[in-house]
Amino acid sequence: MKKILVPIDYSSHSDNAVNYAIEIAKKINADIHLFHGLEAPELIAMPGFMVWPAEDFSEMKEDADEDMKKYVLKLKENPIYQHPYFPNITFSTAIGMTTQVINQAIVDQKPDLVIMGMEGKGKIDRFFLGSTSKQMIEKALVPILLVPATAKYQPLNKIAFATDLSENDLDSIHDLARLFCLYNPEILLIHVDDQPSDFHDPKSPSNQFLNRVTCNINYGKIYYRYINETDIDKGLKWLTEHGLVDILSMIHRHPSIFSRILDGSHTQKLARSIHLPLLVMPEDKTPIGW
Repeated sequence: MKKILVPIDYSSHSDNAVNYAIEIAKKINADIHLFHGLEAPELIAMPGFMVWPAEDFSEMKEDADEDMKKYVLKLKENPIYQHPYFPNITFSTAIGMTTQVINQAIVDQKPDLVIMGMEGKGKIDRFFLGSTSKQMIEKALVPILLVPATAKYQPLNKIAFATDLSENDLDSIHDLARLFCLYNPEILLIHVDDQPSDFHDPKSPSNQFLNRVTCNINYGKIYYRYINETDIDKGLKWLTEHGLVDILSMIHRHPSIFSRILDGSHTQKLARSIHLPLLVMPEDKTPIGW
């Protein structure tokens, strides 16, 4: 059974992420674990600062757990989620630095996917209680689906995966096919480059890469598309606006890999303006199949 972790803060954009999670869980037969992180003052006393009473933390935790119980009950009573069935939902809360407690929840729950809400188009400075999108992307341990506040759930018929034709992409493509196979989606491999297409050459990097995909990934609906564009971000943004895809997936790599980008990775730049869900895959340096 697959598991989806959803950090929430009871805002409209986290509610949208929960809606996405429920619909996806119903399709891929997954459980859902909701998590709420509370930030609180440090317990260590500092000159000039009053120490937060330790007993108040237990009261905060009890209140947070009670709020989560009510939230889950409200979801279960919502008639729009009842068909064909309602997925199993568990929850937990924790007190601490938000990014740290979320990462600990990922370690504890071992989810296959994390779904997080974005505050709005072009505005993902905060996901919940001060945690930043950049921090979560940098520390991604599992795939993270970033859902814009205005994005409406659609069945995943086509998933675009941005590739640089690296062998390291094979595991991520395999994970996409495994995770969403019950949607039976087209997986569109997108390569953006400013050089003329070499697809006609059987020994070209693109053809060699596609041969490795075919030999190592047992999924029949994988396709390839080349976009001739000098600016990689412009090419991918064009795809999200005109390519009729339901999700754009990318591996988050260190900025130095993308020498054409001077101020952050493609993932972080796209996340600031993308209007459809963005699936951030953690970088895996171990190719599959050999």
